[in-house]
Amino acid sequence: METKPAARDGSSLPRVRAVTRAVSILRTFTPGRPNLALGEIVKMTGLDAGTTRRLLVTLRDEGLVRQDPASGLYSASIGLLELSRAVPESLSLTALVEEQIKQLAEETQTTVYLSVVSGDAVVCTARHNGGRAIEVRWWAVGEERAFNKGTGPRVLLAYQPEERREVVMKNTLALEADQITELRNELDDIRATGVIVKHDEIATGLSAMAVPLLDQNGMILAAISTGGLSPRYKGADRSEMENLMTKAAADMGEKLRGYSV
Repeated sequence: METKPAARDGSSLPRVRAVTRAVSILRTFTPGRPNLALGEIVKMTGLDAGTTRRLLVTLRDEGLVRQDPASGLYSASIGLLELSRAVPESLSLTALVEEQIKQLAEETQTTVYLSVVSGDAVVCTARHNGGRAIEVRWWAVGEERAFNKGTGPRVLLAYQPEERREVVMKNTLALEADQITELRNELDDIRATGVIVKHDEIATGLSAMAVPLLDQNGMILAAISTGGLSPRYKGADRSEMENLMTKAAADMGEKLRGYSV
């Protein structure tokens, strides 16, 4: 019987369960809960106490976990910082999630954009087209847009601190009072629902949707937006699009655990 060779990226190989369990333990430590008891870690990982303790002892001996001798509580150790210094600077946020952006473009059959805040504007860092019907070339990679132009920029503004939002609307965008009220309401809706849809803003017959890409603390890292023919953004198709985008954003957020801007 002929054995198929393993995929080049290793995706077809079986996972090493002990490593997966060890990583799940390391991920229980966060800035909000830096010190944890054995029982807490057991509850959060779903592992049994014996396995958890053996893994914690191993991680401690490897310098990745510290156990306080007085309280017995566990915490992440300085060894993790040493490992983080080995991450190449070229591994930017865009590089880390670009394959998932491409996949989302194929799944939604639209043009997908990734954008981030750049000073007093928003810059597109990735654009991929998966739509057979049309490619929306409204925003080029490296091109800046104002915070009130497009769905991605609005999402990025919505998740800025309130004081920053007000400064942008009044000073950077120099909006009139009624325009500020309208945009403020739109930003509140984005924060409440986690999504925005705009019809015919780019061109008649075209629509766009955007969702936030958040870190593990709920802070904005980037905006993920899609553009395509308007029927794709209405009725049941809209619900499907929103589900695909929010799932993609959650998956990317998981991949970016520990990343900060």
